[in-house]
Amino acid sequence: MASTGASNLTIHIAHSVNEIDRKAWDALSAGRPFQSHRWYQFGELVMDDCKPIYLLAYLDEDLIGRAALWTIRNEPLPIGPGIWRALFQAILRRWPLLICRSPFSNATGLILPSGTLRGKTLTALSQAALTAGRQRGCLMLVFDFLSEEESQNWPRGFSAVKVPDPGTVMQNRWNSLDEYLADGNKKDRQHHKRTLREAEKHGIQLERSKAVPDVEAALELIHNVDCRYGNPSNPWMRGLLENIGMVGGTWLDARQDGKLVGGGALLEDNKAQMTSALGLADNVPYVYLLLTYASLEEAFKRKVRLLRWGSGAYEIKQRLGFEMELTNNAMIAFGSPILNRLLGRFL
Repeated sequence: MASTGASNLTIHIAHSVNEIDRKAWDALSAGRPFQSHRWYQFGELVMDDCKPIYLLAYLDEDLIGRAALWTIRNEPLPIGPGIWRALFQAILRRWPLLICRSPFSNATGLILPSGTLRGKTLTALSQAALTAGRQRGCLMLVFDFLSEEESQNWPRGFSAVKVPDPGTVMQNRWNSLDEYLADGNKKDRQHHKRTLREAEKHGIQLERSKAVPDVEAALELIHNVDCRYGNPSNPWMRGLLENIGMVGGTWLDARQDGKLVGGGALLEDNKAQMTSALGLADNVPYVYLLLTYASLEEAFKRKVRLLRWGSGAYEIKQRLGFEMELTNNAMIAFGSPILNRLLGRFL
């Protein structure tokens, strides 16, 4: 672990979360969703092709802030398939992105102290991140999944970007699915009963497991969803499915006549649950709704305090009680000062 800094605020650099004291890391995380030491161990294992850089801000001997950075050459870019996506993918193979985020969770990898130390710590961490990006020949430094407050008062050289399609979250205040349904209206309760009845009529059975029984079949259905909506494939999906047990994961397995027709991974950290890896077969009704209610049931059973469902299908999610998670702000800086000036003019 290297260090750099001045005065009594210093920035230490680590290249694996295993080099960092677990208690100090988790104390700084303070129960934040998808920020635990264990979660980053999971991230490193699955994203083994992305070299991490951990910038740790210490005030004397106390860890007060951090930036978790990943060197990414195969970022699933939100660009339609075709020549532009191919061009950007070719560029990133030569000049990667350096991205500050918590892996797989739609959450920032930046934690700052509050009060007067925030600005000083942000400046020290962001400058250290710029230096690391230049040393690795990165095209761009990105701090994404920031709230409106977290995107304020950044040092010069960074430009703000608003990302479309924010994620969705729900604060849990129920102890069971029955309690959740009773808190809604009659139409919602009827919808749940109809979903179960129709799924049974179509011979769809749902099972839960702590590992994915058939990774290949699950990947095929996940790829099917990506193709349907023109989404880039997640290059780390296989590793995620093979290692969900590291983070208390649950796999929802929907089958019709023994054949997998739908599935999804429920990942958990610091009493928060995230739904991921949705896979669906074509023309099999009620599978999505069956998986939806099962994920809610698991969350209530496990007493999580937060459910995170990502972007898309906003109308359905709003009806179920989810709200927009307005962390769709990003701060970016190019490795080249010339590109930075051009970006500033463009924005």
